Amino acid sequence: MKQTRGTVYLVGAGPGDPELITRKGAALLRRADCVIYDRLLNRALLKLVKKSCETIYAGKGPAAQGAGQARINRLLIKKAGQVRCVVRLKGGDPTLFGRITEEMEALREAGVPYEIIPGVSSPWAAAAAVGIPLTDRQTSSSVAFVTGHQAAWKRPSVQWNALAKGADTVVVLMGRAVLSDIVRRLIRAGRPAKTPIALIRWASMPEQEILISTLGTIEAELKNRPEFSSPVIAIIGEVVSLAGRFGRKKKKVLITRDSGDQHGLKERLIAAGMEPVLLPTVMIRPLRKSRTEILEFAQTLPDYDWILFNSHYGVETLDRLMRRAGKRLPRLVRGKVAAIGPRTLASVKAAGLKANLVPSESSTAGLQNALKKFSLKGKRILIPRSNLGAGDSFAKWLRRQEARLTEWIVYETIETAVAPAALKKALNGLDAATFTSASTARGFVRALKAAKLSPAQATDGIAMIAIGPATADALRRGGIKKVRLPKKREWTLDGLMKAISQ
Repeated sequence: MKQTRGTVYLVGAGPGDPELITRKGAALLRRADCVIYDRLLNRALLKLVKKSCETIYAGKGPAAQGAGQARINRLLIKKAGQVRCVVRLKGGDPTLFGRITEEMEALREAGVPYEIIPGVSSPWAAAAAVGIPLTDRQTSSSVAFVTGHQAAWKRPSVQWNALAKGADTVVVLMGRAVLSDIVRRLIRAGRPAKTPIALIRWASMPEQEILISTLGTIEAELKNRPEFSSPVIAIIGEVVSLAGRFGRKKKKVLITRDSGDQHGLKERLIAAGMEPVLLPTVMIRPLRKSRTEILEFAQTLPDYDWILFNSHYGVETLDRLMRRAGKRLPRLVRGKVAAIGPRTLASVKAAGLKANLVPSESSTAGLQNALKKFSLKGKRILIPRSNLGAGDSFAKWLRRQEARLTEWIVYETIETAVAPAALKKALNGLDAATFTSASTARGFVRALKAAKLSPAQATDGIAMIAIGPATADALRRGGIKKVRLPKKREWTLDGLMKAISQ
């Protein structure tokens, strides 16, 4: 047998929600020297790996044949000869339609040690999404798992005639493209057309969608839902009828903030048993600045009496710019530092700075009131900020105090185009919508008008929740008059969550 350096761990990543990976799987990702991952994985899991870990995408589409798998097998063997811990990260559980046999056989023949780490399979997540059991003492004492597609070189082996009568519950994975054929086969084999069927798309993920119908009507319903595409799990059987009895409707909450900044709010909503609906109306990106420009500005930082951070983006972008030029903020900042709220304060601390002022009210007005205690005349003040904030009422107030204000634009906020179809889909069945800045509010109103929807009518019955007064004003100016706010002085994500719960 060939001697190798490392071990290959065939790890089940779970159904999609990164919280559903096992503790052992997560621990191996943190240890891994190389991770080879599949197509339908939540990339958030890759954030667990160490900086030195090599990550390799090895995704194959549904129609992929043996050549792609042979390449993966060779890659596993090669990496096991180079590093100690190789993680082969596979969706769901690796032993259920995970194409694991070929990989185990190749590793065994090459003398590479391997270990299988089970994962939560997508059928369990799909059943949980609908709120049903896969088996039930009265309606289902047997369950069959089948794949909707098979290897192209393999003779079809799913005995649909036997399944129609032999299994109380049938769960079909990877079958969206051939679902119509599967349904017709089951009906022809004797399964009643009234048999309930549940389709769960992106089970356990924020994009999750559920469609409940019957074998006789599902084709017609899907013709009206062309967007209901793969990946889809189908659960067929009388257990689906229990969904109305045990299923609990999750509150659907819209998140409109930048896609790169949705994680904190999204995770809080999921933890609270709610369903996040993602529809970013803005995009935030750092401005490109030359090394010369950064170094020139870095020389001026020690001269500022105050640095006012009115968003965490300002802190984080300024910190990154200085690091790019080989500088560190704690060595450059000699004046006082103000942070507008808890999130910004956390970023200030992460950058190695100490905040001298945090207003009790997390808003621009709160920061302005807190600064009234200080004499600002002649003081050099810096605000690292967005292109949309420059010259606002806060900046004008500071200049009226005769402060020597510099507004350095370090990032830009761009209101993104939202497709009318995506907007209408997001609004369907929505319980609440959240807005964490005036720009997200303006982008949302603009999207409504672009879709030829009345802002007042389109949002009727939806709790429109703004994080603070400026954001609420932007919604009202756009024609949305019914706006909720967190309690005063709770204009933070914590306050926003309380307002959503109420």
